[in-house]
Amino acid sequence: MRYTESMSVILLLAGSTSAVALPSGQFNGGLHHLFARGESYDASCNRKIPGSDKIYKDKISTAFADAGALALATQNGKDSKKNAFTESTAFSHYFGEGEKDQVKEMMQAIYNNRIPDDSNHEGQGYTITVKCGSDQDAECGPSVLAATSAKPGDSTMVFCDRFFSANTAQTKQDLSTKMLGTKRGQWCQTGEKFPFFEVAGLTVFHEMTHLHVVGQQAGLSARPDPDGYDSSGTVDVYVKGSDDDRAHYDGLEPWEAARKLRQLWSTYEGDNSAYKPTTPATENAESYAAAALEFYFLNGCTWDVILP
Repeated sequence: MRYTESMSVILLLAGSTSAVALPSGQFNGGLHHLFARGESYDASCNRKIPGSDKIYKDKISTAFADAGALALATQNGKDSKKNAFTESTAFSHYFGEGEKDQVKEMMQAIYNNRIPDDSNHEGQGYTITVKCGSDQDAECGPSVLAATSAKPGDSTMVFCDRFFSANTAQTKQDLSTKMLGTKRGQWCQTGEKFPFFEVAGLTVFHEMTHLHVVGQQAGLSARPDPDGYDSSGTVDVYVKGSDDDRAHYDGLEPWEAARKLRQLWSTYEGDNSAYKPTTPATENAESYAAAALEFYFLNGCTWDVILP
């Protein structure tokens, strides 16, 4: 799950328009893979978005495509120093040197979001059941944008009303909202920090990593979940850690908590008398999502860093 407000609000869920802004030209040959996705939409997503001509399904479909674009960028993109994803600051902000192989597997698993029985893609994909919930529903408590079941055999993702609101900073934008240019009002304008680049696809990417089937494809081990089952899906470090662990992320946005998690591990690796986090970065959803988002823009804007 992801939040719109201060992360001091902790909820434990059950299991759980301008020109198109595409990556640089070398990606175009692979884009056809991103449109054979396996999402199964519930009738609840046929509602019209308040104040818009679009329905809920339209917004979600765009966000899934954008999540695929973020994953694709990590496969063969380069930053301004010609560094690949795992050599970039987008990677090192969230992961350590020894986690490269695991992170690559997760990025590939997100990119594999294809129809499972599509023989052209060797059945590597998986189907996601997409529902659209009211903010009054249990899954959509205060500040929640989306919630995903991590239970084996369940690939349900619920998108809450806040996800579709034009007032929600984290999801009101898509990659197509701005052009990849350097003028003011475009994605590559200078002096901007991480929140400027947040798009709805970031939330979808985050939620996809929670799925047990995605964690399995990425090679994550099944781990006990507080809700009484073992899951290979990722967790939210600010929700499912110990009390001492969660205290380190109090008041932080998901991407800030992910950077903090890496800082804590880095300190511990240099001094094992320092605090040791209870969650590896490779088991934290936002670590993957934020890293992919950063690298998309490092590549597209030919930068080498995005500041906090």
